[in-house]
Amino acid sequence: MNCRNIAFVLLLVSGAVAAQTYLPPADAAAALQGVDFGSAAAVGSRFSKRFNECDATNTCDGQDLGNRGCKGDKNRNAALLKLAGGVIFFEAKMAVDSDGSPLSRKGQGTDLPETSLRYDAPGKPSINADRVPYIVLPQGGFASELGVGKGDVAAVVRGGTREYAVVADFGPVCKIGEGSIQLHELLDHPVCRRRAQNGDCEAVRDVSIEKQVLYFVFPGTHQTLLPGMTPENVNQRIKDIGTAEWERLTR
Repeated sequence: MNCRNIAFVLLLVSGAVAAQTYLPPADAAAALQGVDFGSAAAVGSRFSKRFNECDATNTCDGQDLGNRGCKGDKNRNAALLKLAGGVIFFEAKMAVDSDGSPLSRKGQGTDLPETSLRYDAPGKPSINADRVPYIVLPQGGFASELGVGKGDVAAVVRGGTREYAVVADFGPVCKIGEGSIQLHELLDHPVCRRRAQNGDCEAVRDVSIEKQVLYFVFPGTHQTLLPGMTPENVNQRIKDIGTAEWERLTR
């Protein structure tokens, strides 16, 4: 266990250790300038225990997960904190999610044709993973207990790159860290192997960013994002709201 993980374990055990024991990856320093981890508090210990259990034993609440578990795609959840303003922060890997994309409608793998978040338009169309940067949160009470949820905007940092995304879907109880095709591409992790003439991804490289992806979810931002959200304006709205929330977090 490295020094960063030891520090976070101490934080969880004590429940009162200051959050300066969390040390973000050194290569993310420029993208994290102004973030005050020292005033944060550890939260959601029962969720962290689930993620760690899945990594260690491929089980969830004691139940064997088989090929649906973490054996080949570990969570690597190194932190779960509440920052100033109620911002929820976690560090984990980032798997690939194709839900809501034309590719997902071909019925390949475990991807689904629909997302939990939909546009308020005829037919309630889903968020397209190939066009919109989004993240997935675990089910099992994670969002409700921590005060974040569907439609909230997030900042996602990988190394020196920071991008913005929306919470568009929910995944397995004991797994954390998943992002859309578009988010992977924005974070300099190309996953689309082939595109059609119209630009749609026809084949995806199902390879996670293995570790040290940093997620900041801004609670309540769905109230600003969702009214009037369309496929044409969603990306700009995510970026504008995310930028404003990031400035508020770091000033």
